Amino acid sequence: MKESMGISEKKRAIYESMLDLVEAYGFHGASMSLLAKEAGVAAGTIYHYFTSKDELLKELYIYCKGQVENWVLAELDEQQPFKERFYKRWLSLYEFYTAHPKVLVFFEQYINSPYNQERSPHHFRGGFFQFLKEGVDEGHLKEAKPELYVALYMGSVILAAKIKIFGSIAFDMEDRKLLVSKLWTTLSAG
Repeated sequence: MKESMGISEKKRAIYESMLDLVEAYGFHGASMSLLAKEAGVAAGTIYHYFTSKDELLKELYIYCKGQVENWVLAELDEQQPFKERFYKRWLSLYEFYTAHPKVLVFFEQYINSPYNQERSPHHFRGGFFQFLKEGVDEGHLKEAKPELYVALYMGSVILAAKIKIFGSIAFDMEDRKLLVSKLWTTLSAG
């Protein structure tokens, strides 16, 4: 993933190794001793950064969420018309998830786990929710609960990324543009 400011190489190694382990073994199979071995650090080093596996997983969620947001924001020009930003956000999310499938696997497990105490995906609280709410509020999108649009928008990105990751269908750029165009046609107010 892109470099994060202010994070040590050891902490990054711990995060990246935990993503590998969660992908391979799930949360329960990703033990701290296995993590230490995978990350190439002493177990004490892990406990220097995190008091428990629970804390590590919660912080990893925040770290990954930040990685996604940084990736998408790096591609955006907030001065562009809403429709262009709608397309660009979708395409950037797809690119992120297909380039970082371990993050997608981690998010799916985290959101459906007891660690997600709010019982809500981050998409219903963060920038994507605000963006789609802006679209409704400013009349770019048909009047509806922004949560419905988040489900349609994020659901289509995640499913398209999964299809690519698991090798079912190779979506080229024209396919992706067509998919987001159909989504836009369905949701747009004009």
